[in-house]
Amino acid sequence: MSQLFSLAGRTALVTGASRGLGAAMALALGQAGADLVITARSLAALEGSASQIRALGRKVTLLALDQTDTEALKPALEGLAIDILINNAGVEQLAPSTEVTPALWDHIVDTNLKGAFFTTQAVAKGMLARGRGAVVNLASLTSFVGVPTATPYGSSKSGLLGMTRALASEWAARG
Repeated sequence: MSQLFSLAGRTALVTGASRGLGAAMALALGQAGADLVITARSLAALEGSASQIRALGRKVTLLALDQTDTEALKPALEGLAIDILINNAGVEQLAPSTEVTPALWDHIVDTNLKGAFFTTQAVAKGMLARGRGAVVNLASLTSFVGVPTATPYGSSKSGLLGMTRALASEWAARG
């Protein structure tokens, strides 16, 4: 991969990096030369990803973060010089729309949309000050196609697309 491009000297933050796509993206960024900050709700859940990244000779910092705890995001991320942010953390719970509770709605939307926004806000301040950075938000096919029993999830991911477009228009000219 280093022949295609190098991320040496860059630091990437990947939310939800304990398994699945988040773990794979963190490992790929490490293979490209980036140092990593990886998050999940539990530090223990991150150890598998961290050991693979360390085996590449990359520096990795583990953060226990719950995306729904927006009060904790800013202090946890302050002082980190992040060049690349991958907003991957997300939850989905299927339920017939007539049975969705306010608590279920809030859990999904607070994780997938609100948490992504406030994580981005905390990290972007440094990016804007340095005049460079990249934010990647993971949406879903449900952003474009209605899926039965996935109304809160599809709504949160559609909102994430809107957020991405708005932030791109606001920040693109600033690097």
